[in-house]
Amino acid sequence: MTTSTARRLPRRTGALLAGTALLAALLSGCSASGDDAASAPAADSAGGAAQGDSAETASDGNGEVVPAASSDEARQVVQTGDLDLRVDDARKATNAVVTDVERVGGRVDDRSEQASTKEQAGSAVLVVRIPAQQVTPVVASFDAIGTVERINLKATDVTGAAQDLDARIHALEVSVDRMDALLAKATTSKDVIEAESALTERQSNLEQLQAERNRLADQVSLSTLTVNIYEPDVAPVVVEAKGPSSFFDGIGVGWDAFVSSVKAVLVVVGVLLPWLAFGGAIAAGVVALVRWNRRRGATTPPAPVPVVVGATGPGDGAGTDGPPAAPRVDG
Repeated sequence: MTTSTARRLPRRTGALLAGTALLAALLSGCSASGDDAASAPAADSAGGAAQGDSAETASDGNGEVVPAASSDEARQVVQTGDLDLRVDDARKATNAVVTDVERVGGRVDDRSEQASTKEQAGSAVLVVRIPAQQVTPVVASFDAIGTVERINLKATDVTGAAQDLDARIHALEVSVDRMDALLAKATTSKDVIEAESALTERQSNLEQLQAERNRLADQVSLSTLTVNIYEPDVAPVVVEAKGPSSFFDGIGVGWDAFVSSVKAVLVVVGVLLPWLAFGGAIAAGVVALVRWNRRRGATTPPAPVPVVVGATGPGDGAGTDGPPAAPRVDG
């Protein structure tokens, strides 16, 4: 009895221990699944918050988180235009336009004015630079100065050009830094000269790109607007033509006509005088040449007349071979 009882005790103890281990494993699995289920929403909420923060913020490159720019803010636009402003007084209107532009932080780059006269209306042309966000309010303020008869505004998106310039500038800045490092490590004169030459070229290109980028930034920040200011047209003065009403008036009109005719003749003579002088010189030369030829022909002796020796006729009394016979005298 003792031996059989002792053998059964270890079997019961092993079965009890195995059941206890299985129950503990089941309980730990349930608790782990509950913890995972509880932590999942927290992780999801944390991830969503992180994504929301990354969508609304961005790093500035120095470890600081700054608000990210929206797509509209990232666009860079150059705005230009011109408008015609009809006013009663060009001088006052010009001063008022300048005041409105300078009040919003703008400036006047060019100003040209024409004072009004009896024959011509006053006018002015202004080339103003206005902050891009203030163009619409400033143009609206011109309605209180005069009548805006025409307006033409044009916007050019230069975002791509600005980004390209920024990238090229950054690349050149990195290249300049590298060349500075190479120059500091150069040991021979040849290496120093080559490094300095390359560094000078890169710095020159960098300065050109920076200047171009600054000009583009100035065009983006300040819009260019040409304002043409006009006064109402001045009516021409009509002068009625009146004829002479008395004898002395007729004399005066006749004298004026005579003086005008003499002036016109003198003008024509003055125009023709150089040509007449040139033609007279040519004519005088021709006459002198003709007279010289005539004088030369008069002083030249006449050419001798040739004598033809030959047979004479039957009544001449001369031989055929000798001189003519002397006349015979009967005695």
